[in-house]
Amino acid sequence: MKVGLYGRLGGGNIGNDAMLDAVLDYLRKKRPDAELDFMCEGPEAITKRFGVPAVELHWMQSRKPARNRIVQKLLTLLRIGPAAIIDTWRTGRWVRRHDVVIIPGAGVLEATLPQRPWELPYSMLVMAVCGVLFGVKTALVCVGGSRVEEPLIRYLLRSAARMVTYRSFRDEYSLGVGRETGVAKPQDRAYADLAFALPVELARDPEPRSVGVGVMAYYGAPTDRPRADAVHAEYVGQMCAFVRRLVDSGRSVRLLIGDALDEEVAKAVVDDAQSYWTGSGPVPVSYQPFTSFDGLLDQVASVQTVVAMRYHCVVAGLKLGRPTLAIGYGRKHDALMADMGLPQYVQDVRTLDLDRLVEQVAELESLEPQIIKTLAERAADCRERLEEGFKDLDTALFTSTRTQVTR
Repeated sequence: MKVGLYGRLGGGNIGNDAMLDAVLDYLRKKRPDAELDFMCEGPEAITKRFGVPAVELHWMQSRKPARNRIVQKLLTLLRIGPAAIIDTWRTGRWVRRHDVVIIPGAGVLEATLPQRPWELPYSMLVMAVCGVLFGVKTALVCVGGSRVEEPLIRYLLRSAARMVTYRSFRDEYSLGVGRETGVAKPQDRAYADLAFALPVELARDPEPRSVGVGVMAYYGAPTDRPRADAVHAEYVGQMCAFVRRLVDSGRSVRLLIGDALDEEVAKAVVDDAQSYWTGSGPVPVSYQPFTSFDGLLDQVASVQTVVAMRYHCVVAGLKLGRPTLAIGYGRKHDALMADMGLPQYVQDVRTLDLDRLVEQVAELESLEPQIIKTLAERAADCRERLEEGFKDLDTALFTSTRTQVTR
């Protein structure tokens, strides 16, 4: 039994790799005889970590970028056509070697952050088409979705999702969008984010009046491309101001990230806090690098409350039972917080109110006992739903080795 794992894996996104870990745990327990390999963003990192073969997701990944931005854009445009042809051949050749191909979680049906049609939307459609042509079962497992405004990306994502053998969603909002767009079938279900299936062994008391602030390399929505740098600068400024407010209120701050790209923002916030701090002793703002979901959980376990933007930083806070506030850039944050019983603790990054943010941190602190109880119950429910989801996945993918997709 040959099983391929496909998608934005090993590329530095901690949440994507956490969802991969959840699927690998399932495969080890239920299908220990499966022979695994990957088509992913970070093949070297995947092979180093798991000792299995991996190839790059896109041919253009291996092309060295030009130093000049204008030259790089020109090269990209010239390479799009050849890259599409090469990736079609590469993906088909890879898919046909498998019995099953799985995309583990992630927001692969979303368009809340900028992406290009020739990136994952196109390559995922090629993967799905090849699955149909070669009789390989393909699965989107607990994925996120959103309404997509760009017509070409919408067509590519919708077509790919309709062609796969099995689909499940991480929340009711994503499932609802899938039904509106004709992607989801009557048997498709929403379970929970795959990270909730991972075991947690951390149990320690957090530092009182400490806040984990999850920052992000945020450049706006797809429609913000012309002013992306300005959006980013404004967001970083808001995070610096927010951390200053927390320090002024006598709290300590630990910076959190959810992707390697976020580290630059975390360091900028720490630098700002150090220049601002006039108290005795070291500045009560810190950042300790980490590269895994376990590392993120370890950091979250040390704080009393969490205010985060990157989706899986929010998940980490909720999973560990920390009173958590989400700074959202898409409906997925609202769906997650509602599912976990904290629908009122979400702010949209585009209308961020720092005064209200500080007030909400105080509210979370005062309601800590009730919130911890609520989150423990909701997290247990997520785990139960995911156990059921893995049973459904197992039935759909492994009752026989080859299948014909139904549309």
